[in-house]
Parts: sequence; C-alpha cells; structure tokens
Amino acid sequence: MKCIYHIPIPLDPNAKSASGIRPQKMLQAFKDIGYDVTVVSGYAKERKKRFDEIKTQVKNGVKFDFLYSESSTMPTILTEPHHMPIHPFVDFSLFRFCKKNGIKIGLFYRDIYWKFDIYKKTMHGLKLWGALASYRYDLFQYGKFLDKLYVPDQKVFKFLDYPRLKDKLDTLPPGCEAREVLKGKKNELRNFEKEPLQIFYVGGLGGQYQISELLEAVKDNPLCEVTVCCRQEEWENNQDILGEYCRFFNIHIIHESGRKLDKYYEEADICSLLFKPDIYIEMAMPYKAFEYLSWLKPVLASKGTAIGNFVEQHDTGWVIEYTIPEIKKMLNQLVENPELLYQKRNACIEAKKENLWTMRAEKVAEDLK
Repeated sequence: MKCIYHIPIPLDPNAKSASGIRPQKMLQAFKDIGYDVTVVSGYAKERKKRFDEIKTQVKNGVKFDFLYSESSTMPTILTEPHHMPIHPFVDFSLFRFCKKNGIKIGLFYRDIYWKFDIYKKTMHGLKLWGALASYRYDLFQYGKFLDKLYVPDQKVFKFLDYPRLKDKLDTLPPGCEAREVLKGKKNELRNFEKEPLQIFYVGGLGGQYQISELLEAVKDNPLCEVTVCCRQEEWENNQDILGEYCRFFNIHIIHESGRKLDKYYEEADICSLLFKPDIYIEMAMPYKAFEYLSWLKPVLASKGTAIGNFVEQHDTGWVIEYTIPEIKKMLNQLVENPELLYQKRNACIEAKKENLWTMRAEKVAEDLK
C-alpha cells in the first residue's frame, strides 16, 4: 500500500504547538497502519522536486492509493519564509496531476481564523487584502481538486458553505496516543480532604483562551489545586489579568513541554477545557483535549462548545456553564464524591480506544479508496 503525504511547509520533529505536532502524528499513523508513505514537504523548491519524482514513478507504473494533505495555518501560496507568492502553482499542480491520474485527495483544513474580525485586527491594508485573497484562493482550488475536505468539527461546516465544497466536507479531529497509562493512586478512589483535587491546564492564554474564571473559582478552595502550563511569553503578556493569582498557594504556573509534562499529567485528577465561549471557541477541537484523553484524564468543558459536545457524547467529563458559581459548584461536587472521577476515567478508557491517531488514518484511507 502506497500513499502521498503532502504539507506545504517543512515538517518539524521538535514542534511544540498543535499545528506542528498534528502533521507528525498523522504521518506516523499512516505508517503504523501499513502504508509506504511518499512525503511532499518543505519549501516550494523541495516540494517541486518531490512532485517531479512522483510524476516519474506514476509514469513508470507505480500506484498510489491516495494523497492526504495537511494545510498550513498560512495560505498555501504564502508558506515560503518571506511569505511572498513566488511559487503559486507548485502544490495545486500536484493536486491536478493526482486528480488526472485517478489518485483521490483528502485535505485537513486546519483553521478558519481568518474569517473572524479578530484576525483582521492583526494586519491592515494591502497585507490584509493579500492574505484574505490567498485564503480564498485555497478554497477555490480545494473545490476543484479535493475529494474530501476535513475539518475539526461539524460546527465549521457553516463557514465553508461554498457550492463546490458542500458535498466534500467531513470531520477529522485530533487523535490520542496509544500510550500505556500506569495504574497508581491517582486511579483509585481519593479522599480530597487529605490531598487536594489536582486540576491541570495546558495551552494558550489570552485572546480566546480566557481561564480567569477557573482560577477565581479555585483560589479560595483549600481542597483544590490548579497547575497552569503555558508559554512564558503568554504568561507575561497576561499579567494584568492573571498576575494576581500567583499569590495563592493552590495556583501554580509552569512553562514546560514535551516529556517534561508527563509528571504533571500523572499527578492530575482532572484537566480543564474551560474557556469563555465565543464563535471561534465554540467550534474548536483542541489538540490538548485528546492529549488529556490519552492520559485517561476526565475533563471540565464549557457548555455550547464542540469539545463540550464530544465530552458529553463520550461521557469523559463534565460540561458546565462558564461561570464562577458553576465551576465552584462542580469542583465541590467532585471533592465530595470522588467516585465520580473513577466512573469518568473508565469512560475515558473506552473513548480512547475509539479515538487513536491510527483510527484517523484508517478513516482517511477508507474514505479515499
């Protein structure tokens, strides 16, 4: 079995952000389910070289089952280091060639952030006009060549209501690592009067990622502790909103990544996906939600969000209104009824089996047969 894996930027094996990690996970997942993967990545000249090699292979009779692509957060034609569209046809020439030769194409469309006013505040004038035109150009080309356009959640569909894309839309959220989670005291019934409930949050701060209500709900509760892991720069940029919480003994701020997070996951009882809902957050399917699930950690999620719907569907946590009283109420309920965590953890075990990265790759392979 052979497939083509395309991404219009270099793959970064040391990526720390979700946009860099996900492409690596999907690539490995295709290999794990048995595919011989030809990778087209890098900057335009590298991608063109790989494309030429594929053309030669196809001419010589090599059969590829499908092409799978991961989009960049940038428009495809602006992914060179200088962000100038000097190679506008490389990637879509590859797509055209595959379509002409009967190789079906599926692409994961990472983000539609550019459609919202908050994006339009980040640049102005010709630069903004050029970026928006380039994003629309991507969608135009997708309509011509793709067999499947994958997005994180169905809530995104309404923002891609283009006639040529309508019948091609499908969901492909992040996946879970098939890691073994060791049994220990965190997986047993706990007495939170003797040892506080440990809450863990990993991710961004500021913008759409407002966590002050969670911190406010925890700060005066001696039976709860929260650890927030974020980039140091983001923490410093949000001192005016979050800085006051450093003085509370049960709120901890760390700046770690990769395997250094393992000990924090092991110590956590629950993880947080509590954000102030807005039109963008409502359709987000955070990579970290599935990282939490990989560690079999029940979560708190905001009502009305895509990830909240996922949590309700799989019974892997609690979905509540994003208000301080509701968060306090939920935390008190967990402290008083530790068996609830045990029940949700069992649900996490089953949900994880259904949401592995390899299952995402298998879905793509089945869709593009």
